[in-house]
Amino acid sequence: MRILVTGASGFVGAHLCLAAAGAHEVWGLHHATALDLPGVTPVKADLRRGNTIPRLRALQPDWVVHAACKIKGPQAAAQSAAMMDTVLGLGLPVLYLSSTVVGWARPTAYGRARADDERRLMQSGLPYAILRPSAPYGPRLAHHRPRHTESFHTLAGLVARSPVVPLIGDGAYRRQPVHVGDLAAAALALMERGGHRTPLEAGGPTPLSFREIVGQIAAAAGRRPRLLPLPKAMFVRLAALRPDFEPELIDAVDADELADPGPLAALCGVQPRPFAPADLLRS
Repeated sequence: MRILVTGASGFVGAHLCLAAAGAHEVWGLHHATALDLPGVTPVKADLRRGNTIPRLRALQPDWVVHAACKIKGPQAAAQSAAMMDTVLGLGLPVLYLSSTVVGWARPTAYGRARADDERRLMQSGLPYAILRPSAPYGPRLAHHRPRHTESFHTLAGLVARSPVVPLIGDGAYRRQPVHVGDLAAAALALMERGGHRTPLEAGGPTPLSFREIVGQIAAAAGRRPRLLPLPKAMFVRLAALRPDFEPELIDAVDADELADPGPLAALCGVQPRPFAPADLLRS
């Protein structure tokens, strides 16, 4: 297949590009961050501008994997919508990487934007597939550094270096981290079968509390840090000062974010691996 991946300079996008490049022709779309991935042709373009459509359509891809989005900032939803305008304007099959955040009990602007993207894609009449990953993680790429540090790598670095690891609240909220390799394999399988008309969740096999996630990372690193529960409001205020975190998402973080991996595994034959924290500690 000929595959165009948006958001290719991000963590998930870069891993998807490399997984696809093993058997397919891949173009990686980037904008603010340079892209240098083996076997992947970089294409610099701003998806927020519709005038990029003729140039991207001229590449004649079979599928567009839409992994680009804007999370933080007052114009985030509008910019994400503009990117989806361009993707839909290509008139090609689309695999959309959404998020399990659309199912959170506490609505967020980011979740509403993701849900709106899904709705527009489903109503477009184009062939499509929608994947909703829960907490994707995996190894750093030695030859690639995203502009924004992936949150699991930030956490792993803190656990490996610090004697104290702060927790947002009690740390009992649960996630089902999905390995980026499993996510990429499922995405490729969905494209190879021509898409799927129902959104599919991508998660690990077992829900883990944040405390358990930190504990497993610490064990893999040979560390025993002290866990320090702190008020959520403190993290919400700090998130406003950091480019990698959105305060509204931090405010909703103490809700469970679970995913049922069964339907995706049955459809694609990709069985999600148990949480593998050692992958977070290697480059």
